[in-house]
Amino acid sequence: MDLPWSLVNALKAYRHLKGPYVFCQPDGDPLRPGLLKGPLERALRRAGIARDQGRIGWHDVRHTYGSHLAMRGVPLKVIQELMGHASLDMTMRYAHLSPETKQNAVQVLDQPAPKSTPEGHIWGTWKAVAPNPSEMK
Repeated sequence: MDLPWSLVNALKAYRHLKGPYVFCQPDGDPLRPGLLKGPLERALRRAGIARDQGRIGWHDVRHTYGSHLAMRGVPLKVIQELMGHASLDMTMRYAHLSPETKQNAVQVLDQPAPKSTPEGHIWGTWKAVAPNPSEMK
């Protein structure tokens, strides 16, 4: 999963003194799957993050990542790639979080048209031409 530089720098600042990991065993070795719950719970407690019912798990952190990308207008195809979803259908669960994305997308049509496209087509030089009756057969 890609991370913003601000988070990468924060995690580097808090890495364990005996290894490169933030969440690790006391000797600096990586955590095994069964040991991941404790560090997350401690980090949530220190940050003052809680849920009224149930507990917050790593999947919630992952879902929050995708949700914040969608709320900031990141295209769903990009979110799919960042989160590693096999299909766009899986990513569509975040679509409701960016209702203004479609509106913002069509507003680009109010901006000046580009002079040319990478293929070399010239925009804005088309003329309306009356159809040739002989070609309309």
